[in-house]
Amino acid sequence: MVIPLTRSDVDLADGDQLVDLLSDLEFDCLINTAAMSGLEQCLDNPELANKVNTNAPRIMADICQQNGAKMIQISTDYVLEGREDVIHEETSLTRGSGVYSRTKLEAEREVMFACENSIVARVSWLFGYGRETFVDQVVNTVLAGDDGCYISDKFSVPNFSDYLVPVMRKLLESDLTGIVHLSNDAGPESWYSYAQKILRVAINLGILNDNLTAIGKSNLDEIAFFKEERPRHTAMRPKRLSEELNAKVRNWESGVKEYLQRKYENSLTNEKF
Repeated sequence: MVIPLTRSDVDLADGDQLVDLLSDLEFDCLINTAAMSGLEQCLDNPELANKVNTNAPRIMADICQQNGAKMIQISTDYVLEGREDVIHEETSLTRGSGVYSRTKLEAEREVMFACENSIVARVSWLFGYGRETFVDQVVNTVLAGDDGCYISDKFSVPNFSDYLVPVMRKLLESDLTGIVHLSNDAGPESWYSYAQKILRVAINLGILNDNLTAIGKSNLDEIAFFKEERPRHTAMRPKRLSEELNAKVRNWESGVKEYLQRKYENSLTNEKF
């Protein structure tokens, strides 16, 4: 049985409430996907970010250890060093370049220290159902009559959330512990190249017109809204998944096609928008 918990069930900034909730539940595995993930929000509210991103996972790990339960802590590629143009493996250097990445990095360490049967699963550039993601933003921008402008000097690897689920199930059933890169094994994309490929899929599906003008590009340093530092190179290689679990996350590009097909299935016709 799966027990899904939301914000209405517990405030992760309230450690006592979290302890009370988890102490009343019986479970053999806890998966923590929650985080305060807005970089500027974390920069403006570092104490809250620390409570949600670091203290709450530590409490979860303590209770898992006490109960003999397994824990999977979802982390982020933003903890990686990020200044050199390399593909990162699980043993690559970390840095914690801002409040968000620092609190997530500290959570990794706290969870692995507190719970011996724990996995830290780093993910990157997720898209999927439930809320608007980068894929939706790119398509909706064009549908609204705007070409869009995307950053061309920040790189990572996109992932379709649906494709992570079967691999997470294998992780739960395995004896693996420690850091795992939960990602498909694809080359780095910038937000600009990512947007280009999304648009090409949308055009091929008939969601968008194939007479689109070229989208614009910009540099990370030109975005005035970004007050917090962002690591530029955080593409991950899922080495442990491949070598120790014999598992593979499906390629993100097929995920974009599957995602858009399902989202627009009622409006897809032979006539393009």
